[in-house]
Amino acid sequence: MSLPGWVLPYKEPKTEIKCINGHFYKYAVEYRYNSAKKRTDKVSVKLLGRLSETDGFIPSAKQSSTANQVDLRKVDIKTFGVFGLFQSLLGAEINGILSLFKREVSEILLIVALCRFAHQSAIKRMPHYHSTDYSSEHWSKGGINAKNITQALGKVGENREVLVAWMQKRIACPPASLSNFLMIDSTHIPTVSENLNINAAGYNALSSFDKQIRLMYIFSSELKQPVYYRLINGNIADISSMKTCVEELNVKPVVFIADKGFYSKNNTSALRENKMHFIIPLRRDNKLIDYTFFQNRDFKKGAKYFFTYQNRIIWYYEYQVKNNFIITYLDDELRVREEKDFLNRCGTHPEVYTLEKFEAKINTFGTLSLMYELPLKPTPEELYQTYKQRNEVEVMFDAYKHFLEADKTYMQDRHVFEGWLMANFIAMIAYYRLYAALKEAGKLSNTSPKDVVEFSKSVYKMRSGGTWITTETTAKVRTLLNSLKIDYLNEQS
Repeated sequence: MSLPGWVLPYKEPKTEIKCINGHFYKYAVEYRYNSAKKRTDKVSVKLLGRLSETDGFIPSAKQSSTANQVDLRKVDIKTFGVFGLFQSLLGAEINGILSLFKREVSEILLIVALCRFAHQSAIKRMPHYHSTDYSSEHWSKGGINAKNITQALGKVGENREVLVAWMQKRIACPPASLSNFLMIDSTHIPTVSENLNINAAGYNALSSFDKQIRLMYIFSSELKQPVYYRLINGNIADISSMKTCVEELNVKPVVFIADKGFYSKNNTSALRENKMHFIIPLRRDNKLIDYTFFQNRDFKKGAKYFFTYQNRIIWYYEYQVKNNFIITYLDDELRVREEKDFLNRCGTHPEVYTLEKFEAKINTFGTLSLMYELPLKPTPEELYQTYKQRNEVEVMFDAYKHFLEADKTYMQDRHVFEGWLMANFIAMIAYYRLYAALKEAGKLSNTSPKDVVEFSKSVYKMRSGGTWITTETTAKVRTLLNSLKIDYLNEQS
């Protein structure tokens, strides 16, 4: 028989899942050669436990006893670097998280976040990672199992107000300028869950109408990290959801920075009706754009309408079309590259790229036009720099789906899923602080956050004479951590 989607994550090598009287049970199997039949038979050797949609994998009484012994066993060599890195990145916020719920619940929340950050782990593998990691000397010292992880996440997910209050405290002061603002956007996550009641068929950028949920994130331009998240039904429009998120967080200004293709009269009207601030890039063929300023050969005389961005000169022209404020920018270096690329393609792909099309586009090469509605009137340079920060949000969602490997979900319980998202949110804060440290140190070109995590896995603690000591570490790892101003190797833990 085919297994329901929620059961599939529990199917592992050398195991099988049987449905008996409507209940699912997991068995260990062995493959034995049958000389009489001259073939290999699959033989069930023992019951491991049963599966529940709400509680996950529940070990049998015999296996549960064995599992607890594994979790509580004495381990004299434990991975230390992951725990040290995680603590260094989150700093004092760990104490704030520990105070959100009962100690045992908050500790498991941090363990799940750590396992997601370091191992992209599913719940079923977290007890093993915890028992062999130095975090087990600080959090949940008695060991954990899949059941109490699920229960703890459920308690976290039931208390949305507690989580939102914590998010609000993380924003030190209300933003007061365009250089200190919050960006909002969402991403979709496909799901095969049957019992969430919030997954629905909805359109996304991949032109897929599979069942999905939407995850809204708010990102701080000042803190350079995510500060808010919210789970949304898969078929609810972004604009109405954004308004609800802004009201829940109760911090302003929040700016929606759209991607190309978002603009339409209906979308901008909806944003205005919901009193949302926005920056929208217009497609170069949009009729609202006025290119006449740059068509004047003398527009550079007097050199008044320009600024420098990343050692490049950016020219600009401000204007208004009805109630729409627009600034069009021209990057000469980009214009030259785009013209050259188009003309080269005229030779290699003449069926698509022609000189007639080149002449039609000649005034648009190297340009960017931004429509905006903001609480404070920006300078052209401020608006340009603000739009460029959209890349930070895109990096965040890319990391969420690929670094955390959270590009799909099998969760069945809404509250457990909410708690799971909170753990992922904490992991994302740690990730982005690591990303920012690498960026500030100028190392992103040859070192990724994933690399630093993997290096940290080589740092161990060893118990000797009842005392934990840090084992030897390569000079490469020490030099890297020092350059990132991460100094847990120099601290007594």
